[in-house]
Formats: sequence, C-alpha cells, structure tokens
Amino acid sequence: MNLKELFNAISEELGGRRLAPGEPGRSVEGLAVDEEAEGWLGHGEVAVTGRKNLDSRFLATVAEGGAPAVIWRAEGEPPVEAIRHAEELGLGLLALSPGVPLRGLLALFARGTGAEAEGESLLRHSHAAARTLLESAGGEASIERLADKLAGLLRRSVVVEDPVGRLIAGGDPAGSGGRGGSRALISTLEAHKLRASRSSSVEETRRERRDRYARLPNGFLSVPIERWRVVETELFWMPIGAGAPAGYLWMDLADHPLGPEDVVVLYWAARALEAELGKERVRLETELGVRGDFVDDVINGHHGSVDLLLQRARYLGADLSGGALAVVVDIDDFARYLSRRRLKESAIQELKRRLADAVRLQARGLFSNFLLGPRSDNVILFLGPSADDPAGELTEKALNLAARVQRYVKGLLPDLTVSVGVGRFKDDPATLSAAYSEADVALEIGHRINGPSSVSTFEQTGTYKLLFRVLQEEPEELESFYAETLAPVVAYDSRYGTELVTTLVTYLGNDTSTAKTAADL
Repeated sequence: MNLKELFNAISEELGGRRLAPGEPGRSVEGLAVDEEAEGWLGHGEVAVTGRKNLDSRFLATVAEGGAPAVIWRAEGEPPVEAIRHAEELGLGLLALSPGVPLRGLLALFARGTGAEAEGESLLRHSHAAARTLLESAGGEASIERLADKLAGLLRRSVVVEDPVGRLIAGGDPAGSGGRGGSRALISTLEAHKLRASRSSSVEETRRERRDRYARLPNGFLSVPIERWRVVETELFWMPIGAGAPAGYLWMDLADHPLGPEDVVVLYWAARALEAELGKERVRLETELGVRGDFVDDVINGHHGSVDLLLQRARYLGADLSGGALAVVVDIDDFARYLSRRRLKESAIQELKRRLADAVRLQARGLFSNFLLGPRSDNVILFLGPSADDPAGELTEKALNLAARVQRYVKGLLPDLTVSVGVGRFKDDPATLSAAYSEADVALEIGHRINGPSSVSTFEQTGTYKLLFRVLQEEPEELESFYAETLAPVVAYDSRYGTELVTTLVTYLGNDTSTAKTAADL
C-alpha cells in the first residue's frame, strides 16, 4: 500500500482529513503508535500520535526516522505552522478523530490477504512507483532527483553511472542520515577503479545464467542484475536500457536481497533513467556538434572577425582573448581498427562520442579555461591561460593531460590507442589556426617516428617539422633536395659498404663538432 491509497481509505471510510499530501507514491510499511520508547518508529511506517501539539521538533524526528506521514488523532485544527513544516519535510499529514478506534486503522492497513490480494497490491505498487519516478523526470538535475526518489522506493542507496564511466548521481533513503550509503559505494568504486561501462578484472560471483536476473515470483517480470565481488564485498549493478546501455545503476544490497516490490521499482527505474540519460545524450551530442562546427571554423579561418571568434568562444564557456595552446587527440590507425572490428555506423558514432567525453572529463580535472570540439576521428582542444593555469605552464599540463587521456582510453575502449600532438602557445587569438597547425604537425611527426600511442610537442619535432611542411606543400622539392644531397652518399655506401650516412648523422647530432664525432665513431 502506498501513502495515497492509505490516506484515501482513511478519508473515505474513517472520516479523516488530509492536511498535507506528502509523497503520494511512497510505500507504507506499517503503522507505528507514538510512545515513549526507543525504536517505536520503523522506516516506512506511518506515525500515529495523539499529541495535543504537533511541534516542529516531533515532526523533524519522525521525518528523520523514515516515516512517510503522520496521522494526528486529536480534535480541532493543527496550527498552520505545523502543516507548513510537514510540507517542508515532505511528510503527509492527516487529521483523524480520536473517537475512531485504533483497531479501525489497523484493519484498514491489514486488509487484503492471499495471492490475489498480493498481486493486486503489487500492481498498485507498480503504478505508484511509475508515477513517482516519471513525475521526477524533466528539468535540471532530474537524474539527481530520480536517484533520490529511487533510493527512497528501494530503501537502499544507489549510484548512477553514465555510458562513459562517470558517476553522475547518488541517492540515499530518508532516515539514513548520510551515513555510508551512496558515498561509501562511490568510494569503493573509485578505490578499485570499477565501472560497469568497461571491462574489469574483478571476480564475478559464479552462478547460472538464470540467476543473473531478479524476478517476480511468477516469473512474469524480471530485470538483469550483475554481481561482482571485490575482496569480501559484493557489488550489484543493473544496465539501463537494452542493446548499448544508456547507463548503469549500482545498488547497495548488503543488508537485504531484492523483493518483488523492488523488482517492480527497478523495472520502472530503468525506463525513467533511460529516458533522462537519453535526453542528456541528445543535449551532449548537440553541444558537441556546435563545438565541432566552431573548431572547424577556427581551423579553416572562417570565424570572421577576432571579436566574433572570442564572442562565440565565450558562449561555449572559454575565454581565448589571451590566446591559447592547441592539443590534438587522434585515434591511431582508425580505418584499420574499424575494418578489424566491423562496427556499424551507430557504434562508430558512439565510439567517437565516448572519446570526446573521455577527453572532456580529463580536461575538466586539469583546466578551468578550455574549448573542446570533436572533428572526424580526433578531438581538438584549445587551452587558454587562467589564474590557475598561466601561459608558461600550459605545455607541461597539456602533457599531463595527454598521459591521463591515454590511460583513461585504454581502460574505456579496449584495443584502441590514441596519439597526442601539442602545439606552442599563441598569445594572439587571431593565430589560433596556426596553433592548431603546429599541434597537427607534432601529432603527425610523432606518430610517424614513434608509432601508436605517441605524445609529441611542436618543439620536440626539431628539423622534422621543416621537412614535413615541405613534404606536405611541395613534395617534389624535397625529392629534388634528396637527389642533390643525400642520394650520392647513400649510393656510395650501398656500392662500397661504407658508413658515410652514419658518419653524417653522428656529425650533425654533435652540432658539427669533429672532435665529438671522432670520439663517438
């Protein structure tokens, strides 16, 4: 029975007057009569009291104890302050004449036994859970609200994980007082680097395939539940949505297993969370699309005036008026990766989105002023200076970012590696396209010289950047230069078995010092 059904029955059959609705869909576990004894009130029980005054302290104590409502058995009207305070605490409040025997209340609550009544009760519980969860959706911070509502219905702490491994919301049941709960669950996941969205070396509890589901007694309804074991702790999670999950729900089931009412709640929770995470995904994809278009305009010099460029950047949350340093994160051998995995287009787009999410997540942990945009098979960042990140420290922090992104991607996307190119800081926002070009050159040269998973800065490319630009712009000029200079030396070595090329490399490597070259040779 939920609170609305109990209040309706008391109002219709016993003449009760509803003063504050509370949370209509909240489950009622029983009735508790107010008395001077510790433990008189259990979680989910409606408090029945005959106090002459409903003071704020009593109402707060009842709310903290996990009660969904108070039934006030007294004559007259309670003060307006009491009703307002009950509403603020989310408590239902119903006035009932003291002339109504207590056994009448108990009979109402205990009404309906047997399998048919149990099925009807479960159906009412399902409808109430659906209303409670679906009414919590929509608007800002809706996933956080859903997590709180869900924790209350399940009477367990929960944590929501998004598709790229971010723990975005946690909820605890009323009366938990913030002890342990979702915070402890998050701490455990962070400590062991566990995510449902990526592979893990955690030991999974051995069980039959059928036992991977939580079912109703008649088997009519079931929800998939995974169970992992870490040291002596068991962790439980449920995928949200079919196919490629929209996210994952972690649950604290340490105290008691899931019952039929919980299965029904999880069924509706999966649908409510899938809808909200889907909205968040659409919003994110739209935002990434806008950012990608802006980055394209910056790279190609199609941004219009510098003032317009800065205005668009500010709209996207970045201040580039002091210039920026460019970073390019690129998927290594992406075409070969796709041919090997044979991914569908939807999976390819999901992979790109997850990479952009991963880069943004790591960048947010290091920089307060940056602009990110996805582009084809890479992600481009412009890192602007700030009070926390002066221009002189941007390159070092960009290398730190590169290392963090590579580690994160390795755990998030199996068989996939990324290379990173870092340009030089440009203090003039009009030269941001040049900043990108330098990062792109560093990326290409680093990948050619060091292979996959390379991290290169423009300064580290040395004379390669000169040759690379010539190769890009005038390849025939580079071929002509080779023919006139190095080709005769290479041919001589090949014909007579000499090592003139080795000598030349050593000579140039020693800054043309004949003494150092002779010593090395």
